[in-house]
Amino acid sequence: MFFLFSLFLLTSGIYAQQTRQNLEEQRRQVLREIEVTNGLLRETVRGQEQSLAKLNLLNAQVEQYNRLITSINAEIAYTNRQISATTTQIIQMTNDIERMKTEYAILLNQAYKNRGQYNQLIYVLSAKDFNEAYRRMKYFQQYSDYRKKQVTEIQIKQVELNEAIELLNAQRAENEQLLVEQRNENAKLQAVKKELEEEANKFRARQRQLTAQLQEQQQRERRIQNEINRLIEGEVNRRSTPTTSFFDRLTPEERVTSNSFRANRGSLPWPTERGSITGKYGVTRHALLSNVEMPSSGITITTVANADVRAVFNGEVTEVGGVPGNNMFVIIQHGNYFTVYINLIDVSVKQKDRVSIREAIGKVYTERGAPSAELKFQVYDGATRQNPELWLSKL
Repeated sequence: MFFLFSLFLLTSGIYAQQTRQNLEEQRRQVLREIEVTNGLLRETVRGQEQSLAKLNLLNAQVEQYNRLITSINAEIAYTNRQISATTTQIIQMTNDIERMKTEYAILLNQAYKNRGQYNQLIYVLSAKDFNEAYRRMKYFQQYSDYRKKQVTEIQIKQVELNEAIELLNAQRAENEQLLVEQRNENAKLQAVKKELEEEANKFRARQRQLTAQLQEQQQRERRIQNEINRLIEGEVNRRSTPTTSFFDRLTPEERVTSNSFRANRGSLPWPTERGSITGKYGVTRHALLSNVEMPSSGITITTVANADVRAVFNGEVTEVGGVPGNNMFVIIQHGNYFTVYINLIDVSVKQKDRVSIREAIGKVYTERGAPSAELKFQVYDGATRQNPELWLSKL
């Protein structure tokens, strides 16, 4: 039982440490994202006081601050649980010490009543025989040893109690610090929300013009997306049969690449060295026009002007294309998977080129004088769209 209890304490401590480390790492990750977004915002403000890029970055920052505060709240809840557990432990230890002191006082009282070597000697010599005398003598020895042991146990328990009190004080101080951080970050969030509302008001005055621009942009994006879907579905269908899947028709080398790509889910490098996700995968609401839905087959990454666009994994370029009125896109195959990079110029690869992870394949298109630019990035498993955020590494 002692072994099992010790093992429980050890594993509980390790689990608690891992849990705390995970929470702290989540907070550090969001802070890194906020730092990147702040940098992009500073550059955007210098270049364009009134731009949708700034609005999208502010929206992204609101979401990041919300996640940061949620992470801090999780740490506060965790610390509160630790404080509660330590407090319970201190109460139990205090009760144990009081009980042990009471038992020791009773022992001292009994020892006082039977004090003196003479009384003990008379008690031993009054035994009926040698065996009983021996047992009585051993009793006095064990009684004395037990009293000494009680003193030692009380001292050890007192040291443990003092350590637990120190731990509790440290946990309370840490909790106070987290509460301060929570208030500070919440104040920053409110400031960003205020700035976001001010920027949004600038655009609402020309909402009709913005709606027309948005409709035109969505039409362009639909044309690009239809072309990308046609090319990927065509490649998948070309290498599939009614009885054989696309994966089954891959070469051994392509299967290795496919398995390696899948194994790196959540740790792929970003397609740009710096960036903030300002457009989510799936259907979202427009930053200004709340009644307008924005379907997206991938994510939008806002990055610095003229940034290099990089392959996120080893693979083969299957398409370099575009549609009239739009910039170029590149499709790279990684076995069973495809990654798509949209809104490129100065593309430096061509069809059937082999590319390596982080190899530059072009530059993100940047409007003249703009300090930031947007890259559209998509991931496919066969012809099935994936959420790219789940595949990219954390900042």
